[in-house]
Amino acid sequence: MGLLETYKKSFDLVKNHIVHSIIYGIIFYILWNLLFLIPIVGAIIYSYFYPRLTKWYYTKVTGESINPDYKTAFLSLLIPNLLTSIGITIILLVLISILIKLGLTFTDILNISNHQQLMSTGLPNLSISLYDLLGIIIGVLIMIIGGIMWILLLYSIYGSILGKVNKLSIYFEKSLILFAYWLVFYIVTDIILYIIGGIFSLVSPLLGSIIVIILSLIFVNPASNLILLLKAEEL
Repeated sequence: MGLLETYKKSFDLVKNHIVHSIIYGIIFYILWNLLFLIPIVGAIIYSYFYPRLTKWYYTKVTGESINPDYKTAFLSLLIPNLLTSIGITIILLVLISILIKLGLTFTDILNISNHQQLMSTGLPNLSISLYDLLGIIIGVLIMIIGGIMWILLLYSIYGSILGKVNKLSIYFEKSLILFAYWLVFYIVTDIILYIIGGIFSLVSPLLGSIIVIILSLIFVNPASNLILLLKAEEL
C-alpha cells in the first residue's frame, strides 16, 4: 500500500471500531503522560504496557492474530524512552536548582499573578551558572539522542509487536520509511486540528482545546499507531 492507502485504511479501521479506538486512545494517553510525569519509572511502565495494549487493539480492529515478541518490543521502547526520561529529569533538576537560587518556591510562583510580575521579582536576581547551562545542554542532548534512537528502532518496535522481529536490532531503511509515514501524518493532522481548534476557540478557547484533545484521543493517536503497524506488516 502507498501512503494515502495506508492512511485511509487506518482511519477506516478506527471509524469502524470506534469503541475500541476510544478505549485505546484513553489508555494510550495515560501511558504517554506517565512517560513524562514519572521519571524513569514512567518509561518502564510505558515500555511494558504499550506493546500489550497495541497488540490488543490491532487484533480487535483487524481480526488478525499476531504473536508479539514482548521482550524485544520492551527493550526497543525502553532504550529511547529511558534516554528521553533521563534528559527531562536532568533539565527539571537544573530548573528547580535555579528556582531555589532565586529564593522562590513553587508557592511563590503560583502566587505571582502575571509574567510581568515574575520578571520584575525574579529575573533581576537570575544568575545561571556554567554548571546549570551545561546541565540543560546535556539534558537536551540526551533527549535528542533518545529521539534518534526511537526513529532508528521504529521497525524493531512495531515489527516485534507484529511478531516479525525477534531480536533488538536497527533496521535503518525500514525504520526511516515508518518515520516518514508517521511524520507526514502528524504534520497534516496537526494542521487540521489547529484549524478545527481555532474555529471552536472563537466560541470558547476552552472548547477549542477540548475538541482537539477529544479528536486526538479518538482518531489521531489510534490511527497513527495503526499506520505504523500496517506499514511495518507490509515491509
